[in-house]
Amino acid sequence: MKKTLQIDLPKVFDDPHSPRTDTLKPQISMSNADYQHYKNQHGQACLQQFDGMLGYINILDVHLSIDIDIPIQVTRSDIHIFYLITEDRAIQIMDIRKQISYSISCNRGRYFYLTIGDYEIHIPAGRYTLVNFYFRGSIFRDGNERPFQFLHPLIHAYRQQDPHVWCSIDFRAGTRTISLMKAIASNIKKGDLDSEVNILWGIKKLIQLSKEKIFEEYDKISESQIKSKEAHAAIQQAVAEHGQNFKLEDIAWQLGISMDYLHQLIQLYYGQSPQELKIEFMLDLAKKYIVDGMRTDAIAYELGYTSPSSFARFFKNKTGMTATEFFKRYTQDYL
Repeated sequence: MKKTLQIDLPKVFDDPHSPRTDTLKPQISMSNADYQHYKNQHGQACLQQFDGMLGYINILDVHLSIDIDIPIQVTRSDIHIFYLITEDRAIQIMDIRKQISYSISCNRGRYFYLTIGDYEIHIPAGRYTLVNFYFRGSIFRDGNERPFQFLHPLIHAYRQQDPHVWCSIDFRAGTRTISLMKAIASNIKKGDLDSEVNILWGIKKLIQLSKEKIFEEYDKISESQIKSKEAHAAIQQAVAEHGQNFKLEDIAWQLGISMDYLHQLIQLYYGQSPQELKIEFMLDLAKKYIVDGMRTDAIAYELGYTSPSSFARFFKNKTGMTATEFFKRYTQDYL
C-alpha cells in the first residue's frame, strides 16, 4: 500500500541518528520494519514503519521533556486506527485547515477518516507509544460492514470521498489490544507474501476487538446492574403490597441470590443498605398517604403496623415530625 501519511519527525528533531544510539526501546517492536531514531535536547523518538499492500503500519515511541507538535501530511483519504499507549496525558490530532482538534486519551483507541491535507499531533511531555494502522475503506464491501455500526459514518465518508474528517467514539486499548498488535508486528516480513495475509488478518481482528470494547463500554449493561434493578423494584413492590411486613431474606430468595449479595448490589448501585432502601420506600408511601388526607390509623394498617402509635413513633423518629406537622408543612410549601 502506498505510503500516504508522512510523520515529519525531522521538523522537530532534525535528521535521524545513524548508527543507532537510542536508549528508548519500542514498546511494540517490528523487527522487519523500517526504523528511524531521533534525538535532541528535549527528548527522543523512534519510528517503525511497515508498508503492506493491504495496510500501512506506523509505531511511534517518544520520550519528551517538553510538549511538542509533530507535523503530518496526508496525501490520500484513508481510514486510520490510532492507539495511544501511555500512563501520561492525552494527545491531540489537529486538522490544520479546519482548526479542529481530536483527542486520543491514555490507553485508548479511535478510528479516523482522514482527508488529504496537513495535520499536527500535539504530544505533551512524557512517555508515549502511538500506533497507527491505515487501510483502504474498500475492504468493506458486499455489506460486510453491517456489524460495525461505529464505523458506518467513516465508511460512508470514504465511499463518497467526503472532504471532511470523521472520527469514531473512542474505546479502551488494554492488554488484549497490545498483545494483538505485538502478534501482528512479529508476523510481518518484507518480501513475504504471508505478511500481506497477516496484515489483513490483524486489521480485521483489531476491528472486531474494537467492536467488542465499544459494546462492553457503551452498550452492555452488566449482569450485576440488571440484578440490582430487579432487587430495587422487588423491594419497592413488597413495600407497596405488605408495608413493613416482609423479610428482605424473602426478596433475596425470590431473586435467587444470597442476602450478602443483595446487600452488595444495593450498596454498590444505590449507596445504601437494603434495610435503608426499605425504610425509604416506607416513608415515601407514608408521606403520600398523609398528603392524600388518609387517617393515621388507616396509614398504620396499610403499612403493616399493629397500632397507630407504632407508626407514629416510626414516622417521628425518621422525619422529626408528626404526621400532622408534616401535612401542615406540605400544605404551606406546596399548596
